[in-house]
Amino acid sequence: MSSLKGNIILNYINTLSGLIFPVVTFPYAARVLQPEGIGVVNFQNSIIGYIVLLTSLGIPLYAVREIAKCRSDLNLRNRTMVEITVLSIILAMLGYLAVYVIGVFIPRIQEELSLFYILSLTIIFTALGVQWFYQGIEDFLFITIRGLIIRFLCAISLFVFVKDKNDLLIYGLVVVGSTVGNNLINFIHLRKYIQFCSIEWKKLNFTKHIKPAFRIFMLTVITSIYVQLNTIMLGFMVDDRSVGLFTAGYKLTHILVSVVTSLGTVMLPRCSHLISERKFDEFNSIIRKSYHFMMFMAIPLTVGIMMLSKPITLGFCGDDFNDSIPVVVYTAPVIIFIGMTNIIGIQILYPYGKESYVIVSTLVAAGLNIILNIILIPLFSEIGASISMLISEFSVLLVQIKLGKNYVSFSIFDKEILIYGCASFLMAIGVLFTSSMENVWLQIFAGTFVGSIIYLSFLYIMKDKILQELMSLIEKKMHR
Repeated sequence: MSSLKGNIILNYINTLSGLIFPVVTFPYAARVLQPEGIGVVNFQNSIIGYIVLLTSLGIPLYAVREIAKCRSDLNLRNRTMVEITVLSIILAMLGYLAVYVIGVFIPRIQEELSLFYILSLTIIFTALGVQWFYQGIEDFLFITIRGLIIRFLCAISLFVFVKDKNDLLIYGLVVVGSTVGNNLINFIHLRKYIQFCSIEWKKLNFTKHIKPAFRIFMLTVITSIYVQLNTIMLGFMVDDRSVGLFTAGYKLTHILVSVVTSLGTVMLPRCSHLISERKFDEFNSIIRKSYHFMMFMAIPLTVGIMMLSKPITLGFCGDDFNDSIPVVVYTAPVIIFIGMTNIIGIQILYPYGKESYVIVSTLVAAGLNIILNIILIPLFSEIGASISMLISEFSVLLVQIKLGKNYVSFSIFDKEILIYGCASFLMAIGVLFTSSMENVWLQIFAGTFVGSIIYLSFLYIMKDKILQELMSLIEKKMHR
């Protein structure tokens, strides 16, 4: 079994590279394509996202757990992988039926039909990519190296080929390029693990995975309602500019959400394996550390992006996106909310087989999100969608805490969380003193530097365990 600490480090390298890619590329794309262009691409990509969601049938999350459970039995593992892959490809083919119908009958899509077809490449390559297999066997070294290479190539392609607002099709290719490239390499790399000629194809039973995967499908469908429906409802109820403004603001927040939730990618297969082996004490110990580490990051990141929302938005997106600043402020707290629900829902309830609790929580949030969008979007456009998202994510957390209290082995609000809150408050005061700087980039760097020093210094004084472990790990690496 691979090292958990090593997997966490590799996954954070992969996540950070995933953050650097939009940080470097989105400001350029936003300035070249402007809010309308960004809005068109993200509106259509949200629709494709729904088709991917429907055709995936909950398989990605389900498959990680199943592969993790049987990874010690190579024959069973390989047979399970092939069965799930065959099912994924069949479902993807059905997805292109939806692509054809939407392209023929919806006028908004027909305005940029070629772009829609390009973005639809995501459907088949998501099915072929079997990302869940590599997560289940914890091959994070391959995932990291592959991700770094593909993101670098996509970034170069963007700067070389996207020159003005008429290059929407090229930008669409770059958007799907990361998915296509990663998943194509994933599929080719399977030869290292599986000899397809040795598979007894007649004995495969891919239909047995439909029922258990469908439960996860319900969870992911409901979750996506309040993740992607904001963009689609803005597109239909307002215009492409509002979609672009919301997308720009939430993308900045979502970058930090990815940092906080990336730990779950590593923890899910390990937690599923520990529960299948009935090692509950080890499971509870790992989860407790995972929660504190998540909050160690989530609280200061939330406070920091709220304090620096104006320079970050103008610096990365340009003056045309000034109206995206409130979107950043209103969506910032979801960093904490999603971080907590990722721990409770994905790392605790799901490995325990209590996905029905997670489904209920997301169902409540989805219904609330639709109602709030209908009320708030006509009144406040992209800000209304942001408020709707904030309230919906908070409702997920409240329901999961209530339903999952018997499975959560630690206190949600303890001494460590209070310390992180106090440190972040002092950090905010320090960042406030840098707000008078006129240059937005200087303000971003100064605010980040000052805030980080104050936050880490306070934790050092308070002898925070997470910080001490990180310092010890760095010291060991330096002395090797």
